[in-house]
Amino acid sequence: MGTSGAASSDGPTPEMWSEPETWGGSTPSAGDEVTIGPDKHVVLDQNTPNLSGVTVQGVLEFKDGAYRELTSDYVLAEGDGMLRIGTESDPFQSKAVITLTGTETDESIRGSGVMAIGTKLLGTFDGGIIDIHGASREKTDWTQLGATANAGDSRIQLEETVNWEAGDEIVLAPSGTDPTEAERRTIESVDGDTVELNSGLDHDHFGETQKVDGRTVDIRAEVGLLTRNIVMRGDNEVSNPGGDETYTNPTKGDTSLEYETGFGAHGIFAKDPKQVQIEGMEIYHAGQTGRKARYPLHFHHAHEQPDSYISNNSVHDSYQRGFNSHGTGNVTYERNVGYDINGHCFLVEEGIEAEQNNLFRENLVVFNRRVPRGDRPFGGRASADGSTNEQNDFRPAAFWISNPNNVLEGNHAAGGYLANGFFYDGRGGFEVNVDDIDITFRDNTAHTYSTDSTLRYKNLARGFGVFFQLFPDGIEQAPDFPIAPEHSIEGLTAYNNGHSAVWTEWSHTTLEDSVIADYRVGHFALGGSTTRNNLFLASSDNPVGRGGGGFFSTSESGSSDASSDEEIGEALAKVSEQDRNGTDGAKATSKEQTDGSSSTSTTQSYSGGSTGVFNDTLYYRESPSNEANEFESVDLPVYQRIRVLDVS
Repeated sequence: MGTSGAASSDGPTPEMWSEPETWGGSTPSAGDEVTIGPDKHVVLDQNTPNLSGVTVQGVLEFKDGAYRELTSDYVLAEGDGMLRIGTESDPFQSKAVITLTGTETDESIRGSGVMAIGTKLLGTFDGGIIDIHGASREKTDWTQLGATANAGDSRIQLEETVNWEAGDEIVLAPSGTDPTEAERRTIESVDGDTVELNSGLDHDHFGETQKVDGRTVDIRAEVGLLTRNIVMRGDNEVSNPGGDETYTNPTKGDTSLEYETGFGAHGIFAKDPKQVQIEGMEIYHAGQTGRKARYPLHFHHAHEQPDSYISNNSVHDSYQRGFNSHGTGNVTYERNVGYDINGHCFLVEEGIEAEQNNLFRENLVVFNRRVPRGDRPFGGRASADGSTNEQNDFRPAAFWISNPNNVLEGNHAAGGYLANGFFYDGRGGFEVNVDDIDITFRDNTAHTYSTDSTLRYKNLARGFGVFFQLFPDGIEQAPDFPIAPEHSIEGLTAYNNGHSAVWTEWSHTTLEDSVIADYRVGHFALGGSTTRNNLFLASSDNPVGRGGGGFFSTSESGSSDASSDEEIGEALAKVSEQDRNGTDGAKATSKEQTDGSSSTSTTQSYSGGSTGVFNDTLYYRESPSNEANEFESVDLPVYQRIRVLDVS
């Protein structure tokens, strides 16, 4: 993961924070602004009062061996300055807390305009090194259930032995269609792969695998660790700002559609930091509601960062977003957990050339939500004209990718309200030539993304497991699309998503070697995108929340409509039979497909019982996907072509 940013052995002699001589006579008092100059190496060996700011141009290092808390309006490393808590080879073992304070303000301690970094921050500017390594990086970040856990159970079995401890806090992902069935609990005890909880569960969580046609269907609920031994937090509703040798994590309780706003802490690594390595840290009460560039962990025009990584951390109870690469490439995000996030959780923000080759590997997101427009940093509306995506805050994603040239492997997007799992968004355009696009998307999982309204064509703001909306102005919607697409959605598992498991709009995209289960719409394929060698399992062994409530509905009342399911299945069977007999399935489409409602002929369903493997299915539609957008230059057609090459 790169080279740890250790201070050189010939640097200044370390001095203790608690010694008056370190400061020329007296230690810092509440309200002081502290600067650690380039010729200083200060070791924090006590808890601080509430400072007005800490600027590090030399070295500020936390001393291990006891609880340490630094409380300040901001902590900034600049130039050659370094903030260090542990090292890559010797991680910090005790509890360390950075509590960031301050009331809502437009002040910026560095920069102006788009480069203003604000306050109430942990960050870098014009250089700077953040070197944070917590011992909890060695703990199991997240896993899956090893057996089904039922409502009322206070003991759960995991798929593997974990090294969690009593007092650690975890989150269980939902298994059904209701994303609010994610549950947070505190651990009472751990025995190998068995965990005793502080209270019984409120909901069922599925924990079995299933074999179908020689394939393993793995839709076991995820379980993520929230607790870490290094903490960055806002002072919003904290129990002990300033520290008293204790530490309490004040959480909100149950997963809810209600949410909190706040002027929280934020981590911003701006203007070419020398290096940022953060692992084993917990971040909560972070993000500043409605303010641009104020997110929990955020690379802001940091450009190339091949030695930087954000790994084995958790962000939860976020007032705004989670992990962001803006104007930054080559950062590794690995084995992180996000829970209870307002808006996008992981994102590549602007689609600019600098935002390439970031690696998102084996991260878990449990429950992100859409918030009203006034609480979004970029607003966003469904009627955007197509020239900008307004960062699509009106349909947030667990993983929102504006520049497609990034790598996503083994991530799990596990539930969201009026949200999507993985969203490749090209609506505002991106600075990558079509010929240079290189998408890597493999072995990811997306489930439990809700629509909470009628299922119809124009409700494209939510409920997708994977959404590839890559053409900004319809140019890819041409009849002579290539038969052999160039990029794959490979090894996907998607289930219990309220609108579509997969929606693809680009002729370069193939869905292949994937498992789509418990779906309303399996693969909605436009623009010549292709389906190959996938398992479509209409009804898995998972009984949890099947068609429950308004989160997975086809009617205005918000209830499941079984007769509608039967009609869809019958329509698809008819279309497939027509095509195999040499008739034109395209003529079965009608005005329904251009008036904003859902077209059953674009639904990939199953054939022959409850499962189907589609070897190659190719759909085409010329109109743009978001019918609320206005495209004066695009001639909307009244037809749709379907070709089922082989269904077995």
